[in-house]
Amino acid sequence: MIGKVSLNIQRDFFWFHRRPFVAANFKHLPLPTMAFPLLDTISSPVQLRSLAPSKLAALCQELRQFLLEKTRTKAGHIKSSLGVTELTVALHYVYKTPKDILIWDVGHQAYVHKIITDRKDRFHTNRLKNGITGFTNRQESPFDPFGAGHSSTSVSALAGFWKAGQLSQKQRKYVAVIGDGALTGGMAFEALNYLGEQQANCLIILNDNKSSIDPNVGALNHLNSYQAFAESLGFSFHEVTAGNDVQALVNVLQDLKKHKGPVFLKVRTQKGLGFRTFESHLKKTEVKTFQNLFGQKVHHLMAQDPRVVVLSPAMLSGADLKLAQAAFPERVIDVGIAEQHVVTMAAGLAADGYYPIVHLYSTFAQRALDQIIHDVVLQKLPVLFCLDRAGLVGADGPTHHGVFDISLLASLPHLELWAPASGLALAEQLEHCVSQRKLAAIRYPKDEVAYEIPPLDSTSLAPSWWKKGHTRCVVSYGSLAAQAQAAVQNSEYAHLNIPCLKPFPAQVLQSLLAPFQKLITVEENMAQGGLGACVQQMIAQGSWSGTHRALGLPDQFVGQGSRQELLTDCQLDAAGIAAALKHL
Repeated sequence: MIGKVSLNIQRDFFWFHRRPFVAANFKHLPLPTMAFPLLDTISSPVQLRSLAPSKLAALCQELRQFLLEKTRTKAGHIKSSLGVTELTVALHYVYKTPKDILIWDVGHQAYVHKIITDRKDRFHTNRLKNGITGFTNRQESPFDPFGAGHSSTSVSALAGFWKAGQLSQKQRKYVAVIGDGALTGGMAFEALNYLGEQQANCLIILNDNKSSIDPNVGALNHLNSYQAFAESLGFSFHEVTAGNDVQALVNVLQDLKKHKGPVFLKVRTQKGLGFRTFESHLKKTEVKTFQNLFGQKVHHLMAQDPRVVVLSPAMLSGADLKLAQAAFPERVIDVGIAEQHVVTMAAGLAADGYYPIVHLYSTFAQRALDQIIHDVVLQKLPVLFCLDRAGLVGADGPTHHGVFDISLLASLPHLELWAPASGLALAEQLEHCVSQRKLAAIRYPKDEVAYEIPPLDSTSLAPSWWKKGHTRCVVSYGSLAAQAQAAVQNSEYAHLNIPCLKPFPAQVLQSLLAPFQKLITVEENMAQGGLGACVQQMIAQGSWSGTHRALGLPDQFVGQGSRQELLTDCQLDAAGIAAALKHL
């Protein structure tokens, strides 16, 4: 049963069902098992460096096959590492890691690096609960001098290591590999400007694979002006076009070790080399996600309103915005991995009468908090922030969990905070914010969607009862509504879902919750600064005198695992919430 929803939302529901847009969920079929005669003898770069140069090409082939076999049951970031297999081997062959500093950016290029740095026997646990991480991690290995879950950080970090070495007079080399679109990020430009001015003895390698998640953007890429750019900053420029020829790379790197001052090396690699053969062993199943529905609804809204503009920092595919981009190429804008720029550009669009929808992964929105505050909210500009992958995202782990956005944004004046509990709720909230030109943020999880609306009354734009009761109540916000509903199903607890945290509906809630003596709030956010804190403030300022307990994420960084595993660990799944009900 759909429930009491607007005619527009019902219309959109059927529109989506007529034209379903689904994501690929890969299921892997068996690959033939191969022997690894060279790789079996290597567990560290020391052993790698004992090989004859003539053996390196064969080792690269084994590494590529090993990587494909070990990742056949899990998605995520395979192609990036396949492309830098030869570069990885060459770097560890030429440089004395971990004494020499080697930083990867973005960190998901580092799978082959992990395999040859003492993690081969654990690599099958990659991105699994309690396994090794999908990114470089200082706690995991001395060969990972700097963690890199986000993009464009390597050059700044290398500058820090270089300065530390200068101060302590350490004799070592400094290398950063930046690629997969990371050079579009402003932080990298700032750091290159510094290192060039300092004439630091360092090597910056651009892995030029013409891609991030989507094809690279920006003038450096389109004009191929890397040499002029590097030399203008005081770097000597070098290039290897055969970036998947390990011997050519070894020769160049050995030569560049002799250079003084900052060196910029552009290496042309083929992203996903070997993956096409692997793809023949994949089959696809179809699942509907919040991301699918977001992309479809945005396409629909853009067709209705020519002043809606969508911007994303290199996440169009992840947002499922390809359909909208094909239909409205001038109004769907990929700015590259540049979160600060995308927010202020949106502010400029809003100041000139357009309505920008800014798509950001929740974890990456943190990087643009200053611009959100000063350039958008302070000026009361109508911008809609769509915070994708909010909450626990699973295998990407603590660098990618979107668990701080509510607490970071809830204190900002004028900014409304929304969170849909279902697919139709997301569609309704998007249409509401666009039609009303709201200054708002909508957060939604990386998860499959329910197209039904469970509330017993109202719409997804107001507090709604999902289950009636008398003396005890669970109040949920957004993505945990389904878990909360399952927890209360066979209990005396009522369930009230709140779709909008700010402006906080204090008066409405005081009236709705007045009959209850015990109250539990549930949210996929840090316990500080979210729904629980708002309810506690409401209680302090009102006359309600019952017992309240707030359930949220713990005051620590949550590890990796499936979203369901992590919700269970944090006692925010249905069973964990049900257990809390019994002890209130």
